[in-house]
Amino acid sequence: MNKGSERLFEALSGIDPQKIDAAAPTGKEIIHWKRWGALAAALALAVGVGGCVLLRLGGIGFGPGSAAGGSGHDNGGSVFMSYAGPVFPLTVLEGGEGLTARRDIVMDFSPWMPVWWSNEQETASRTELTEEERQAVLRQYDEWYPKGGRFLKSTDLLVTDGYTLTNLTEEDKTVRVLYPFVSSLLDLSERIPSLAADGAALNTALHAGGYSGGFQPVAGSQSKGLLNLERLNSWEGYKTLLSDGSYLDAALGEFPDLSNTPVIVYRFTGYYGPEPDEKAGRPNPTIRAGFDLDYEKTTVLSYGFHGMSRDTEKGHMIQCFSIPQPYNPWYGEPYYLFVIGEDIQNLTTGGYVTGGADADTEKLDGCGVDVKRYEMDLESALREAVELMYGADSRFEELGNGAGRPDFELYFGLMKEFLCSCGPLSPSGVERYDAGWLGEMDFANVDRVFYLEAQVHIPAGGSVKIAASMTKPASYDFHCADTENRNIYGYDMVTRLGTNLDFTAQTAAALNTEGIEIIRQNYGFDWENGVDTVALDPEQEHYYLEVRRAGA
Repeated sequence: MNKGSERLFEALSGIDPQKIDAAAPTGKEIIHWKRWGALAAALALAVGVGGCVLLRLGGIGFGPGSAAGGSGHDNGGSVFMSYAGPVFPLTVLEGGEGLTARRDIVMDFSPWMPVWWSNEQETASRTELTEEERQAVLRQYDEWYPKGGRFLKSTDLLVTDGYTLTNLTEEDKTVRVLYPFVSSLLDLSERIPSLAADGAALNTALHAGGYSGGFQPVAGSQSKGLLNLERLNSWEGYKTLLSDGSYLDAALGEFPDLSNTPVIVYRFTGYYGPEPDEKAGRPNPTIRAGFDLDYEKTTVLSYGFHGMSRDTEKGHMIQCFSIPQPYNPWYGEPYYLFVIGEDIQNLTTGGYVTGGADADTEKLDGCGVDVKRYEMDLESALREAVELMYGADSRFEELGNGAGRPDFELYFGLMKEFLCSCGPLSPSGVERYDAGWLGEMDFANVDRVFYLEAQVHIPAGGSVKIAASMTKPASYDFHCADTENRNIYGYDMVTRLGTNLDFTAQTAAALNTEGIEIIRQNYGFDWENGVDTVALDPEQEHYYLEVRRAGA
């Protein structure tokens, strides 16, 4: 994913998608068709859910101010619109008694150096295309870049976070180390560090913490509902998140087990309808399911549905979906309604000319769907749907992460956790997710702290060198914003947050800094005079470096 796409995605993920139809009468709410996958529809739904054991739900704050604000230039660096999070120190989970540690972090700016990327390299990288399609792409790139290619450059850093662990005891030690890092599930394959001990790769286990941020109302809206994401924007937010240890405890715990929660499943298959006809005003036929329910006693989750209308006064709901065409990746797949609590009543289905659930939408003959009702446990029912969702989640391919698609159990576990911590299965669920659409949960795209766990053997009186190597993105302001941080990129680290190691010394070094100027920092670097390695003060919790290309 290029930086422009990242900025667009992050900007859109916090925008109110105008979910409530202002013309609807009191008690009736309409959720319109989704245009952006990251924007979850949300309308009020008061429900009670039993049988959900919340085992790892730490780390999420709700409401304005739940994501800590940042500090100014004097004591902590800039507050960027997009904050990438700090580099955290290694910690020891077990066996750390009698150990000392030295930390040496190296920040390599070589990704900033322009690299020539030819049109032939571009087309050769498009392995998803046929040879004929690649040739068409090559002709297009030759037109765009008549010199045969272009220079590519990044604002990422290559970070090597090195530790020397020394065993001062008279006995050999095997310790469990944890290395924290910030990423989303979508970016995991690009952000996950590699861990090595004395140059040999370590076998690691991965643990995932909860969403690191919170939620907030829409700016300027009369609604007080928590409709927008509120991501952390400073290192102090992570300090609040991690300081008492509860976030780590939750990350090391089990995902929620929903096998004791009964659910009624409505499975929709065999949908059919006439071919789309733009001239006839029928861009894509829609299947609509309408039913009655008690909103106080019933929760409805769904997979595949993406249009909805609710009338809480009359106890009625409409859910609908556009009939997928053969070229769609989800063509032929089943869609689901999951009913938790009292069953729905008077279910009817039918075809409509266009998407949406408005009362005046024209009904369409020649449309239909098969519906099967059955009962099972919620764990198994969700697994059935999320397996389909996981396979059809094209975002990993769009980001170039297809080879790094996360393990399904991690994907499924984080989905369940999100449902139980801030979604419809939570007693304090936020309005953003009240529609209950599984495909609109933000569990994959929000930042969280992950932990890599490894075992390291340290002989009595000896030392082991551990290195965490990673690509670290920059913090930045969006290019469309006219701020003092235009073209400035920030990187920061914390010296002792979340660690129990006894550090004897910490240093920081910068490499390949030609053509890069420092705007703000508290490291003490002076690249023009050859000062590219500095000793860090152990009493200084946070170090920051803000740079730009010379002449930018």
